[in-house]
Amino acid sequence: MRTKIHSLDEKFLDKWSPKMAYILGFWFADGYMRHEKSYRIMFSSGEREPLLKIRECLNSNHPIYRRNDRDFQLIVFSKRLYYKLIELGGKRAKSKTIEFPFVPSKYTADFVRGYFDGDGSVFYTTYMHTKIKRLRTELRSNFTSGSPTFLDGLQDILANTLGFIKKKICSYNDGSSYKLGYGTYDTMKLLKFMYYPNFPIGLERKALFTKNI
Repeated sequence: MRTKIHSLDEKFLDKWSPKMAYILGFWFADGYMRHEKSYRIMFSSGEREPLLKIRECLNSNHPIYRRNDRDFQLIVFSKRLYYKLIELGGKRAKSKTIEFPFVPSKYTADFVRGYFDGDGSVFYTTYMHTKIKRLRTELRSNFTSGSPTFLDGLQDILANTLGFIKKKICSYNDGSSYKLGYGTYDTMKLLKFMYYPNFPIGLERKALFTKNI
């Protein structure tokens, strides 16, 4: 009998929780799955921090690799997790075709925070205001995806949950990627929603923006 080298909670995706929803959202942003010789679920990030937290939640000791000059990668092996992820809306080669999955409303903030920590950004931008003829600095946020269908589903959820007005999803990178962006007021509301007090897992770097709201 083959002995398992690495530990892993293979029931982690069986029950909704804030941490489970977060990790599912992060995978929808920066994960993929393969099944050739083994059942693999991968998480990628430009930062080591989120992968360490994900690994801890999964009760895993799988190594985190330096994938290239920019990215880190965590790979876990589990047939059970693989098929549970498919039940939850995951798929192979998902980048262009993924759709927003069913998420219980209780865990929407956690799923969205997970996706945002993977494929979202929050930043200040400075521009020349045409009416007042002065430089103006504003807070902005973006969600990105290769699938406009996913972003359309996401903005439906945010419109229903936070009252955001639906807007056009813009393409970039010669039409290969899409972006859903929000201005200052909506970004402030979004940050408070995602990084609520004592959220159990998330990127502290992005959560720090709530300190200035």
